[in-house]
Amino acid sequence: MEAKTRTKLKNLLRFLLFITSLVILFFLLRGIGFDKLADAFVKVGWGGAVILICCGFLENGSDALGLYFALPKRKSFLYIFSSNCMGALTNYVIPWEVGELVKVGMIKSVAGSENSIKGVVLWNYVYKLSKGCALFAMVLLSLFFSLVMPDVSYKMDKFWLIAACSMLGFLPYFGMMILIKSNISVKIVKLLKLLGKKNSDELIKKAEQMDHDLKLFKKERPSDYRKTFWMQYFARHVSLLTFILCTYFAGFDSYAISVLILIHCAINLGNYISAFIPMKFGVGEGIGYIMFAFFGLPGEVGGLVTFILRIKAIIAMSIVSSLIIIPQTKEKNDKI
Repeated sequence: MEAKTRTKLKNLLRFLLFITSLVILFFLLRGIGFDKLADAFVKVGWGGAVILICCGFLENGSDALGLYFALPKRKSFLYIFSSNCMGALTNYVIPWEVGELVKVGMIKSVAGSENSIKGVVLWNYVYKLSKGCALFAMVLLSLFFSLVMPDVSYKMDKFWLIAACSMLGFLPYFGMMILIKSNISVKIVKLLKLLGKKNSDELIKKAEQMDHDLKLFKKERPSDYRKTFWMQYFARHVSLLTFILCTYFAGFDSYAISVLILIHCAINLGNYISAFIPMKFGVGEGIGYIMFAFFGLPGEVGGLVTFILRIKAIIAMSIVSSLIIIPQTKEKNDKI
């Protein structure tokens, strides 16, 4: 099969998956009720929307700052911020984490090709650890709130279940650590060499350097490692705050904070499973629906809140992503 044909088939599959995800989302929202959705948006209002979008800026900016520190060489945080948001938006539409390739392709203009690859891989490596730590901390935080502000809806059996599952949140980190320890970059390049890849000896040298830098990131650049970790860790807690605010803004302010924290953790753990599903829209809202129902709360609330947060994320990331286009447009106009 020719390369052009394969590319066309891949693009067609991606388009069909995107359309399918929109169809799933449509039927989910129709099941919840479009009148309830409209009512939730009205209750959030313009003031609530601005606060949620600002929270989105803070969360995305913290993640981008983590990426900034993960890069061996860096320039222009604003460009990295925009590139990171552009990659995240791409992941919403195109499956299988294509957005990470978009990040690399855009950041290389300010950090170089090799440095951009290293930075994005390092960011994802640390992200697996920081997210696991953040989720476990949130589980403990929910227990603290349940003791300070007791609520009959807080069930200890649910707490222990989510606490146990939160430990599984470290598995992606350990999996990636094993790959890095086993010199995965070199092995991939050697496989390409067997398949007849040109300039493979030069690529092997670069892969060896890549594996070296990945392994020794924490040891050789401890300050950057800590900054990357804590920026990502902080971003996860901003996400938690945004989730709670959105739930309250949408009119569901009778739920205990301790319960909402556990639900937020459960949704994030559910997203580990959804990572294997090549669709975003509809799937995330479905997980929100299921997790709220699992805790004995109306499932439609979870679907509505998750959908509102998705709209917030798209708006916030689109605004930041546009910061890349504006300077480029101005530069072209200056040349003309």
